[in-house]
Amino acid sequence: MRRSSRHSGHTLPAPTPGTSSDTNPAVDAAGKAVALRSGRCECECECEYIVYQVQGTPDDPHLCSCRHETRISGGPAVLWVGFRKDGLTWTGPGGEPTWYPTWPTLRRGFCPRCGTHLVSVADDSDMIMVTGFSLDDPTGTEPVGHSHREEAAPWMTITLAPEPLAPLPTSP
Repeated sequence: MRRSSRHSGHTLPAPTPGTSSDTNPAVDAAGKAVALRSGRCECECECEYIVYQVQGTPDDPHLCSCRHETRISGGPAVLWVGFRKDGLTWTGPGGEPTWYPTWPTLRRGFCPRCGTHLVSVADDSDMIMVTGFSLDDPTGTEPVGHSHREEAAPWMTITLAPEPLAPLPTSP
């Protein structure tokens, strides 16, 4: 996984408020509308044990195929989407997830009941990464990058937007 403190400059526009029942407008301290999204673990049996809300624009949605992620998820990649840590609220009856340190400066949050892997956060970061498909509405979180692509399963091919072109040198 990319370190949560790294920003690639890939910030997607916020979804239009009201386009989904799961993406609602919220108001920041200045009274400006910001997107509010919800997400949850797989405990769908009415308890919805670990539930969260994040505010703001999704940042750096990307796939990660590092060995760490593929082992944890059991899949060929994990979709990570960044949001500001101060815009995260745990709203379900379970409160915060159970935290597990998976690197000296990185910890992951998962549901202690169903095991759903929900979030990852680096100690020195102001961002929290949520698993893209734990969001109730993943609209606008299409990956713009694929970290550890060289470690991906050989049969996994993903077409992503090209890397930004370097600016052309200016003439003297």
